[in-house]
Amino acid sequence: MLDPSNFGRFDASLTGVEVEIYTDGACSPNPGPGGWGAVLRFGRHEKEIFGGDPGPTTNNRMELTAPIEALERLTRASEVRVYTDSTYVRDGITTWVRKWQANGWVTTKKEPVKNADLWKRLMQACAPHQVEWEWVKGHAGHPENERADRLAVRGACEAGGVEKQPGKTVRREHAARKPAEVTGARCRATTKAGRPCPTGAGPSGLCHIHDPALQCGAATTKGRPCGIATGGGRCTTHQGAERMPEPAATPELALLEFDGDPDGRRTGREL
Repeated sequence: MLDPSNFGRFDASLTGVEVEIYTDGACSPNPGPGGWGAVLRFGRHEKEIFGGDPGPTTNNRMELTAPIEALERLTRASEVRVYTDSTYVRDGITTWVRKWQANGWVTTKKEPVKNADLWKRLMQACAPHQVEWEWVKGHAGHPENERADRLAVRGACEAGGVEKQPGKTVRREHAARKPAEVTGARCRATTKAGRPCPTGAGPSGLCHIHDPALQCGAATTKGRPCGIATGGGRCTTHQGAERMPEPAATPELALLEFDGDPDGRRTGREL
């Protein structure tokens, strides 16, 4: 008997059997820290996944990331129905991407397509499957959409340093992040889940999360550099502290030591 909970990825192993995916994204403020969530259903089996980006990111990027992450977890070619409350996602993947691709990823106004990296990744994630896209009205009581929304909000809260306590929400403020210079290439690091980091890379070849030079760098209680992405300054916890002396940095060392998860939480977690 197939039990998806035993798999790191969601195994819809019987071709021709439909998989249902309910997705949502969240970002507060927008732009700001964001999160995504998805509920995958195959017959009687379900899996909930979520993750976040400390950003600054946008709601549209999180809405796109949710179906990408869900589709990338399918281990076999499947018939899939994806439910989203984002007309941006539905219309983009069903209509706009073909025109963008044919035009070299520029709009009719000759401007670069926004979020082209995620649109390309979503097209690749859809390729092995037969995917139908359904729009549902958000925050209208749809049970699975509400579940996906709660997962996305959870991802955004964790990414943004927000702790939920009974009856109140507490935000852990970090120093303002400096805008990161992005080259257009994707980061060369890998996440804890073993997948390529989808964030745009800076001149170092690493994104603002994985590049040690753009992290707080002060010594933690464990004697390791603080990995909170600040753009190079100190986080609130380490205001006034000096950066730890850095060894002769190499890209390989950066990929091993800095995984973009400064608080020890996995990104793209599965429940």
